[in-house]
Amino acid sequence: MANLTFERLINNKIFTRLTWLRFIGFEFWMVGFTPFFIGYVISSRELYSFDLFYGFLIIALLTSSTFVLNHICDIDLDKKNPRKEFSLLVRGTVSLKQSWILFWFLQISCVLLSLRYNLEFVYCILGLTAISFVYNMEPFRFKSRPGLDLLSNGISLGFLIPLAAWSIEQPLLDFPRLFFLSTICYLLALYCPTMAIDVEFDRSFGIETFATKFGAEFTMKLSWFFTICGVFLLLFSGYFEIFPWNYELFIWTGWLLILEILVHYIYLPISPQPTYNTVAKGSIILATFEAAATLMFLIIFLR
Repeated sequence: MANLTFERLINNKIFTRLTWLRFIGFEFWMVGFTPFFIGYVISSRELYSFDLFYGFLIIALLTSSTFVLNHICDIDLDKKNPRKEFSLLVRGTVSLKQSWILFWFLQISCVLLSLRYNLEFVYCILGLTAISFVYNMEPFRFKSRPGLDLLSNGISLGFLIPLAAWSIEQPLLDFPRLFFLSTICYLLALYCPTMAIDVEFDRSFGIETFATKFGAEFTMKLSWFFTICGVFLLLFSGYFEIFPWNYELFIWTGWLLILEILVHYIYLPISPQPTYNTVAKGSIILATFEAAATLMFLIIFLR
């Protein structure tokens, strides 16, 4: 009996820690780390450094503050959504006041730490902060405005995060725009399916998103289209050797881009009712494949 009680205690502690990590969006930190990593490596021509890991800390704090704000603004809806039962606010583990304190602690820490770099970096972080507010809070609430929900995620993840990383070592005006336009496409390709799986729930509570307006099937098609656009932009840059591409990179990694389209089509199939398991598994497979291809690209780039 004592062993059973001890085991339950350990399991409860582990579960509590996991719910805290999910509450601050720990599993999504990598979504911000990836474009930051790409922007930094291309800018500095270093695969790792103190500045890179310090930047990761800032992005982690910013991501966490955004997720806490999301929980605060969505508390009434989350209470009705079975997939959000892990939320500490839904479970009553923390209060709204405590959540706001946590949010401001994370947000202010992020801005203060960013002062180590230049003003351009700080501006990018403040831009990301502004998008977080208008995406989640009334009267803006971009997450419930079809089109603006996509735009917000594309600008924040695909543009401002790699731009911040680039600004650490290079002038903003030298930012390789075409290369990171493809990054926006790839991130939107991964974001669209997350909207598609919530269509029925969102419609039942009158929540308007891009997916509820245009349908889950169209949203999944758009996801595949964004991947195709990202591939086309990179192939175009590689063929014409537009920085950071060159002929060697085009020959060694260009073929992987075509495979990305096939991987997306197979593991994130176009469906009028995509399931959570299909989207979760498919997104992980596609993101892992793209990450491996990107790492290969960066290693050859640094040679």
